[in-house]
Amino acid sequence: MIIPSIDIEGGKAVKRVKGQRGVYVYTGDPVQLAEKFRRAPLVHVVDLDGAEAGKPVNMDTIREVAQILGGRCQLGGGLRSAEAVEVALSLCRYAVVGSLPFKNWPLFAEIAERYGERLAVSLDYRAGKILIGGWLEEALTIEAAVELLSRAAPYAAVVVTAVEIEGTGGGVKAEVDVRTLRGLAPRVYYAGGVKNCHDVEQALRLGFDGVIVGYALYAGDLSQCIDW
Repeated sequence: MIIPSIDIEGGKAVKRVKGQRGVYVYTGDPVQLAEKFRRAPLVHVVDLDGAEAGKPVNMDTIREVAQILGGRCQLGGGLRSAEAVEVALSLCRYAVVGSLPFKNWPLFAEIAERYGERLAVSLDYRAGKILIGGWLEEALTIEAAVELLSRAAPYAAVVVTAVEIEGTGGGVKAEVDVRTLRGLAPRVYYAGGVKNCHDVEQALRLGFDGVIVGYALYAGDLSQCIDW
């Protein structure tokens, strides 16, 4: 499965290079993108400002995007309270959390117990370390993060992102073995560096169930492998 992404900053859709604010390969209208992607089975929506602020920011835009998509989305970015997760789940099929497990495990465990079947956990990594807080802080090693998350599993999905090549089209760089993540969730998605259908195929061969794409949609070529 190919999952298009809509990253939102200041009400606009952007594609950052390696998560860096102000360095973009694309800027546009998130509502127009939602219209374009409305036939996709699932869309990955990220509130970039929310991820950095620790709370949802671009909610007016996200509500409009989610409505166009009919709720066929997974929403992340700044979901660090039960209320924020509940709002996300009122708009999208799944809520994606990255920082919360590493900043407030007791609260995360409570949320996972209640919403686990609609909760996706995000493992965003660089050089073997998990990045949190809008990718501005280092947390645990990948191995330690997986062990911690296993305590409240299962979840709906795991999203792994190679931050070092995110937004570059530099090819797949999976620092995790998909088999080690199967105990966390039935579905594991990859993001980072994907430029074309060859990269999508490589990620799928590694065992990922889906590939989240952004750069490939705006500066690459997926014309031979998408049907929406």
